[in-house]
Formats: sequence, C-alpha cells, structure tokens
Amino acid sequence: MLFLVALAVKAQVASSPFSKFGIGDLANNGIAQNQGMGGIGLSNPSPWYMNNQNPALLVFNRVTVFQGGMQMERKSITDGTNTQNFASGNMNYLAMAFPVVISKWTTALGIMPYSHVNYKLSYSDIATGSVVPITRTESGSGGINQFYWSNGVKLNKYFAVGVKASYLFSSIVTQDVNTFSAAVTTYPSVYIRDYFNGLNFTGGLSFHKDSLFHKNYQLNIGAVYSTKSTLNTQHYVRYELKSNSGATIDSSTVVNNQGGKTTLPQNYGGGISFGRMDKWIIGADFTYLDFKTFNGFTNSVGTPTVGYRSGIGFEITPDISDFTSYLNRVTYRLGATYEKSPYLVSGNPLMDMAATAGFSLPVGRLSTLDLGFKLGKRGTASQNSVEENYFRVYFGITFNDQWFIKRKFD
Repeated sequence: MLFLVALAVKAQVASSPFSKFGIGDLANNGIAQNQGMGGIGLSNPSPWYMNNQNPALLVFNRVTVFQGGMQMERKSITDGTNTQNFASGNMNYLAMAFPVVISKWTTALGIMPYSHVNYKLSYSDIATGSVVPITRTESGSGGINQFYWSNGVKLNKYFAVGVKASYLFSSIVTQDVNTFSAAVTTYPSVYIRDYFNGLNFTGGLSFHKDSLFHKNYQLNIGAVYSTKSTLNTQHYVRYELKSNSGATIDSSTVVNNQGGKTTLPQNYGGGISFGRMDKWIIGADFTYLDFKTFNGFTNSVGTPTVGYRSGIGFEITPDISDFTSYLNRVTYRLGATYEKSPYLVSGNPLMDMAATAGFSLPVGRLSTLDLGFKLGKRGTASQNSVEENYFRVYFGITFNDQWFIKRKFD
C-alpha cells in the first residue's frame, strides 16, 4: 500500500506521480498568454505574440516575435493519510516567428517540452520468495523535448492553413531501488534509460471573418490534426549494487541500447472564438486524445485510454492606444480548464480541473511581460490513490520588432 509520495525537486516542471505513466505528462503547447485564458489557442489569433498551437494562425503575425517563458509550481500531494508540499520550475519554451511575406506567410522556430517525467514513489513491500520486508523506491526523470518548425499561409481573406514539423528527442530515466533494514549495508538497484527520437507533424486550418453585424466584430474557427508518430527507441538496463551512502559497488549492463519503436497516436482538436481585435475576445477549445492505440516499446506502465482537454477563456485590453493610462494598455485574462488524462490510474479516470488568470504588461513600443496563473486539482485519493492540488505561475517575455521592412527614405 502506498504510504509516502516523495517527489524529487529538480530543475524541471511536472513533478508528479502521474508522470510515471506512458511517456509522462503531455505538455500543453500554449505559451504564457494562452495559459492565462484556459490554455486556449486553436482559434484565437493575435498580431502581438505567436501561436504555436495552430500553425495556421501564424499569418496574423506581421512583426518579428521573440518569446521565452518559464514555469514555476507549488504542489500539495496526498494519499489520504500523508501529505507533502514542494516547489519546482524551469524554462518552458523559446521561440521566434517572422513574416516571410507580410499577411500572407509567416514562419516560426521553437523548442519546448513534449512530455515531462519527474516522480519518486516509496512504499512497503515483501521481498520475492521470502517474508523479509523491504522499502521499494521508484523514481523517474526526463521526458521528451520537441524542436519545431511551423509555417502559416493565407489562402484568401477567410482561410489560412499551416503545418508544424517537430523533431522529438531526449530520454526518460527510471530507477527501482529495494532497501532492507538498517543492518543490511548494501541494496540492489535497477537503472533503465529509454532514448527517443523521431518526427511528428501537425496540420492546422483557420477561418476568420471580419466586420460582423456591420461592426468590427470577428469570428474565428480553428482546427488541428497531429499525425501518428513512430519514435525510434533505444532501451538500456543496468543492474547495480549500492552501499547505504549511495555509492555504486558493482554494476552489470544487461540490455545495451536495444532498438525498438514507440508509437504515439494521432490526435485532433478544434476551437471557436469571437471578439474585437486588440479589444476583447472570448473562446473555447477541445482536443481529443485517443491513446488506446499508444504502443510503448519498453518501460511503459498504466492503461492507455481516451482522454481530452477542454478550456474556455476571455481576454480584454481596455484601450491599447491610451498612452495616458498604463493600466488601460494592460491585457487581462481569465479562463478555466477541464481535462481527462489518456491513462487510467488505479483503474479509474484521472481528471484535472483548474481556474486560470493572467495579464500582459506593455514594455516599450511593442513588447510585453506576460504572466499566467493556474490553480487546480488533479485526481482524488479515493479513486486514484493520490490527489494533487497545485498552483502554477507562467512567466513569459515577448519581444516584437520589425524586420525586412524596405525603407522609403535614407
């Protein structure tokens, strides 16, 4: 029976026992601005920050955009008996976009997580073939990163299309340690590393209609589709004998980078938004994740199932051109999310619900400092053995500049 949940505080986000399943917790592609309004971004365009959720919306970027962000988190985890609090954080994304042909074709490059793994679980057990009690500790770290290249192209005044090509790479490391009583000075350990690399493609479509109701109201509809991906996987296993100080006394490699494949399923989503550009916008997104077809080559645990992400959000800028009042030029955001994990935990669905808020502070002529906040709960101790209550802060910096503008005067 699980009696203690202890998550290592490392320089990475998503410290969670639920990241044990599959390839870990799937990251949301949203930047700080998206996170502040319920994570939505499949339909809502912006000329001031890039959209890396739907590549078709890149065509709305008419200036060069540099964006960087980090995520910080405080979390309380309980199994119904014991509770632990901790904090973690790290860099979350780096990206840039610039118009190749203004209002017709925009391209973007970026790097960000695809999944996170970070957990440490301890529980009592009995040694195989005996009645000797042991403490078993399972830990995991790493995840899969993605480096992507996106392009958005405008077809006509209503429609735009986009494509995003991602190179997925990096390792997931897990370790299983069995410790006995204090009188036993050595203990066995199993070290496992899986390295992944491969390509993933996402297509996007955007519909945009201006001047509704004879005014400057806008309707936006967006859709994305990510193809099934097959990742090359190298599996490494090493048995170790350690001392109580943690030093390795002896080790033996039993599997040395055995090759195989890990299959990530296709997924698709859609969104709709309505508002006035540079004034206000309200929208909703839904993404469908059918992980029943997920196939992990090695070291995959959990029961894959159908999951989804849903979110609603709202943002408002009182008056973007009011240089007499700084607060009128700030963009304010609110939202909410409701998600179902694509894995069953303890045989039950794993649900995540949260409220979000955020704002963008103007800096200089075109740039902003961006903050998003998310307060939520994932799982329940009664159904999933573990319950998480978390508070996340998303911090981003957006630099906008004009490149490749032909000068009319010297």
